[in-house]
Amino acid sequence: MNWKESRAPVWVIWGLVAAFGFTQAIAWNLAGGAPRRPLVLVEVLAAWVVVLLLAVLASRRIETLATRLSQKERAHLSAIDEMEQLQTQNAMLQIVARSVDVPLAFQALASRIIRIVPCDRSGLALLTENGQEFQTYTARVRETERRSRPRPEVTFKVESTAIGFVVRSGEPLILNQMQEAAPEFLDANVLYNSGFESALLMPLVSKGRTVGTLNVVSRKKGAFSDAHIDALRPIAEIFAVACVAQQLQMQIGKYRTIEAMSDYMLAIASDINGALQTIVGHCDLLDRAHPDPALHRDLATIVLQAQRIADLLEKMRVAANERLKEAAASISESGIPASPEAYGDREVT
Repeated sequence: MNWKESRAPVWVIWGLVAAFGFTQAIAWNLAGGAPRRPLVLVEVLAAWVVVLLLAVLASRRIETLATRLSQKERAHLSAIDEMEQLQTQNAMLQIVARSVDVPLAFQALASRIIRIVPCDRSGLALLTENGQEFQTYTARVRETERRSRPRPEVTFKVESTAIGFVVRSGEPLILNQMQEAAPEFLDANVLYNSGFESALLMPLVSKGRTVGTLNVVSRKKGAFSDAHIDALRPIAEIFAVACVAQQLQMQIGKYRTIEAMSDYMLAIASDINGALQTIVGHCDLLDRAHPDPALHRDLATIVLQAQRIADLLEKMRVAANERLKEAAASISESGIPASPEAYGDREVT
């Protein structure tokens, strides 16, 4: 309920009072003037005092009720917004629980983001492993999505971009005058040339590390405010956790692959080394049983090559162990527990 709607009943009351007074004045004028008897004048004045008091009390009561109704309406709208945010967060958690695929979750939730923050498009920019580039994903929230799975559309460098500025600062950024930001930021220039006038960039921060940005853009100037930042902050936090979880899952997958390859390589090396020892043993027996110098030279060549193969297998075994240790160290630095017991200890600390 706006201000004019809340004041309408008050205006009606005072309009009726004014109409009554105007009608009485016309009646007195037609009757030759106001009544001259004091008792009648007292009665008229008393009636007007009562009418005015009732009008004042009714006006105040209506204003009080209108204020309470406005407060309840604002609380209701706030509850609806909060419920929409909770539903979006719940939907995202369900998607992440089924599969840690951040771009897929973003595409599935793009239609819900527009309910929280009115916009024309939403975007997701994820930092690559080398930390030098962003892969951007776009969801056309007002159009039907034609792709079953999202794919990176544009790759931006960290330097000279608004998303890079947000990642370095770790703070949200509102660009309500895209024309002014276009000469400074490459991505803002791309958006401005595409017809967008406003943008809101939210950093995805998890454990003090920024892994990307969640972006919404609009074709209207001044479309975003601090209230929209507060509305998007919980969603950005969930996206950040999902991004870190996806990175950790990929690291675990690489570690398990390396571990499986190392185990397989060590098993093959052990079998080959056993066969080489058998060959060397038979060569030694032949060397003792046959004193032919030519045969001795051939057997020495075979033994030499067998030892060379054994040395190569040893180098492969050492390299596999070192690579496995490097992968384990990377997992440890990422904070992934090596066992359920270690996870419990980490939770306690």
